[in-house]
Amino acid sequence: MSAQNPSSSNSAESESTSGVQPLPKGAMPTQIPTLKFQPAPSATRFSEPEHPPSPPATPSQRLLDGDPSHVQFASYPVTPEEKTRPLMEEEGVPSWLGAYTSARVIALHFTKKNNGWKTHGNTTNGVMHYVYTLPPVIVAAVIVALWTWTDIEIKKMQPYVDLVRGDAPPEKSLLLDYTRTNNFLVWTAAARNRHWVVTAASIMVLVTLCFQPLASALLSVRNTWIPLPDATMNTLFTVSLNQDQSFLDLTTFLTAAGYASANVGYNLQQPPFILQPYTVAPFQIPTNLATNGTVTANTTVVKTDTHCATAQVTMTVHPDGSGWNNSLSQNGCTLLWEVDRSAESLFGTSTCGDSSTPPQFQPVVFWFFTYQPTAQSSATICTPSISLLDATVTLDLASGNITNVKELQPFSSSSNYSSLAGNVTGAPLNGRAYNGINFTLENPDSFILARMNATQLTMPAAVFQAAVQSQQGLVGSFSADLFVNWSNDVYITYLTLIAKAVYFLPNQEPITLQVKTFQNRLWLSDLAVHLLAALLIILAISAAVIHIFHRYERQDLNLLHQPGTIASAVSIGATTEMGQLLAQQRDADGIHQALQDKRFRIDPYSMKIMMQGEEGYEAVGSPMDRRRSVFGAMQGKRASRRFSRAPGSPGVMPRSPRTPQSANSGAGAAV
Repeated sequence: MSAQNPSSSNSAESESTSGVQPLPKGAMPTQIPTLKFQPAPSATRFSEPEHPPSPPATPSQRLLDGDPSHVQFASYPVTPEEKTRPLMEEEGVPSWLGAYTSARVIALHFTKKNNGWKTHGNTTNGVMHYVYTLPPVIVAAVIVALWTWTDIEIKKMQPYVDLVRGDAPPEKSLLLDYTRTNNFLVWTAAARNRHWVVTAASIMVLVTLCFQPLASALLSVRNTWIPLPDATMNTLFTVSLNQDQSFLDLTTFLTAAGYASANVGYNLQQPPFILQPYTVAPFQIPTNLATNGTVTANTTVVKTDTHCATAQVTMTVHPDGSGWNNSLSQNGCTLLWEVDRSAESLFGTSTCGDSSTPPQFQPVVFWFFTYQPTAQSSATICTPSISLLDATVTLDLASGNITNVKELQPFSSSSNYSSLAGNVTGAPLNGRAYNGINFTLENPDSFILARMNATQLTMPAAVFQAAVQSQQGLVGSFSADLFVNWSNDVYITYLTLIAKAVYFLPNQEPITLQVKTFQNRLWLSDLAVHLLAALLIILAISAAVIHIFHRYERQDLNLLHQPGTIASAVSIGATTEMGQLLAQQRDADGIHQALQDKRFRIDPYSMKIMMQGEEGYEAVGSPMDRRRSVFGAMQGKRASRRFSRAPGSPGVMPRSPRTPQSANSGAGAAV
């Protein structure tokens, strides 16, 4: 038995040391101390399978030796990446805000360039009204909602940010709740607590309240004056002498005289394609393109001039006083007429001039006589003429009236629509104008003569009526010699109507029309676009700055849950001394009294709330104390990471266990 003991002892010793490498020569045998590394209480974030131990773990293992059979004395698990919080913390937010702002400004440029965008449907009360005006409001509402969400996330996390800093008083941590404070006032409370990120985020919430009213004013539907593509239509008449049946039987002239007379009494509007003294060649109106707008065309016009002038009248009373003889002689025009006392006022018209000139082309005399208050006489000589012109005319689509005529050049054989104009510019007219008072008639019947007489009576009667209706009255018109004005007004109306019937012949030729009309167009408001763009830029810049600073503040906060629920609050405080302290309270006053004058922090390992005076409170360092500044953090100026550690773990790394060799060498050095 005694012989076996050494053997048994040696065997046991051999078994106990079989896993240890032989000691170097000359080393004293000693017992290898047992060393265990007890990790801190682990939260669930460290519960994933550990990675192979990182060398060196044994004296014989080299630094980069990856042999897994060598067991490390302590291992440090890699922390998985967690979602960043708040949930809206994204670097792309300022980018798409800037893109949205740029898109608005670009759209404004093209709105001005294109005179808005064409609309469809009922833009006043129909569904399309909301289609054209609501989209910007919806986008603004989304932006406001997203930033409000971000603001709430920042406010919910602020107590945890103060806890991870350490030594947080209860009013800035456990009792802090910015989400319950009015948005218009919360920024003041945050500023008093020096929570600048919350302050800035809350102010930006107030700024975003301006987005929706500005967005509602962003788009508007306006009546816009806009040119349409050129349209090709046909002329209805072109310049040519029109001696149709109504011309030969004088119906045309009597009708025109009737209109001129009615215009004096009833102030009629201008007939289509007439703008005194111009008569425009009629053309088709593109009512299929628009009904309210203008049409511009280059065409032919006939310009009529009356050349009316006052003539000096010589009056001679009859010897018996029964009447007066009147005479005038001016510019080759000589005329004699006699009046009696059959009426107080008398008037008439006649032609005068060289007998070699056909009567239809001779000058016209309008004469007037009155016995009130004394015998007075007045005469006006008119020498009508026409000129053919190329002109740009503007026509109103709604009324069909000519609103403007711009003369371009005299009409010639090279002008457009000149193919039939030879009998006006040449024989028989030779550019002369019909006076519309006298005519060369061949075998006229009684009806034709009656029409001629009616025309010769209607024209001076219209002039006389104009004098009576004038502000000066009949007597004043004689005294101020105003009959020349009334004669010119009535006669030019008559001659322009004659020109339309006599100097144009039905004929169709292509004519190019430029149409401009009012359209309901969608516009961007200058003021709303620029104000909204400025606010969006402010929000984008502020969002970027707020996110940078908030990312820095929460970089050591590794919550495994979203804050705000009862479950999340219980998970970090229920089993702590703080939780036990609060469990005894039932009202707000008791809670405040229990927490008064205490400090709190979060254990970065277990993510549990610790209270000042609790065991391990002072051992848990504040990660924020080791940060120099947000700018240093952005530049990567942090502690060495030779040994990986979980974000939020204490900055002092556990010392590596010493091997016996290192212990001996250390002892030798001490000696």
